[in-house]
Amino acid sequence: MFKSEGRVRELFRKYGKTALATHLTVYGVTFAGLYFAIENKLGPQSLLIKYGLLSDKQVKDEANPQERGWFNNLLSGPSSSIALAFLCNKALLPVRAPITLGLTPMVARALHQRAATAATAAASKQSSAPVSSTPTASQAKTPYVKDKAAK
Repeated sequence: MFKSEGRVRELFRKYGKTALATHLTVYGVTFAGLYFAIENKLGPQSLLIKYGLLSDKQVKDEANPQERGWFNNLLSGPSSSIALAFLCNKALLPVRAPITLGLTPMVARALHQRAATAATAAASKQSSAPVSSTPTASQAKTPYVKDKAAK
């Protein structure tokens, strides 16, 4: 068991939904960044050839895609950028976990301060309402109606 795994569990127990939202945000941003980097700059097929996951001969042999096999078809098809971004994102878990551990307390503090500011603003708005010594129409009629009903 990794040391950070216990910290992550404690973080989720302490911060709950805030920790989950922070983790999913970091995950989504990382995945989107990897996808756009792979799609626009890196080219998944050249990376796969470089690391030996796909042979150059198989990429050039587009005439018969049945001979390439299902794995090579998956990696060189239209979903190859998504698959490669997913694999890279999974490999970056040791990087994402400390980011989540560091960001969650800051996000929780910011949300708490925002909620406190909103509560203070609402309280000051209620207390700053003009106080009149003469009763309003609804306040003036209420006791009279009760007295009339009591007779």
